[in-house]
Amino acid sequence: KRLNIWANQNKAVILDGSFELDPSRRYSVDLMSCKLVNRIGSISIGLFAFFGPYMVQISALLLAIRHAKEVFLIKPGVNFLTMERISMLPPKSDGIVLVAWGGDGNNQTWKHLKESYRGMKLILNQYEE
Repeated sequence: KRLNIWANQNKAVILDGSFELDPSRRYSVDLMSCKLVNRIGSISIGLFAFFGPYMVQISALLLAIRHAKEVFLIKPGVNFLTMERISMLPPKSDGIVLVAWGGDGNNQTWKHLKESYRGMKLILNQYEE
């Protein structure tokens, strides 16, 4: 619901996804990065997981003006939001999505971000419970 409210208020956009997951399996995120060809600042990018009607933030990063063209939220052994070694998705997760929010809420900001976005690299490790 909050994501819908943010989107309706022009405070957030979905960059990629939603990608479906098998809720009978457990997942951890081994690596997550996205590529942006232009430098965009004052915007946060985050990976979120869905489980049933709920949504939880797995990792996020505030982009600085001088960010790299490939931005890593999670690398093997470190989640840059939580500083944890393992980035588990909640049990029964059935989807994930990459979201951007913040900035000045200007349509030009979102347009520029979407034009700059060149995809994400996501490596999940899955196992049965």
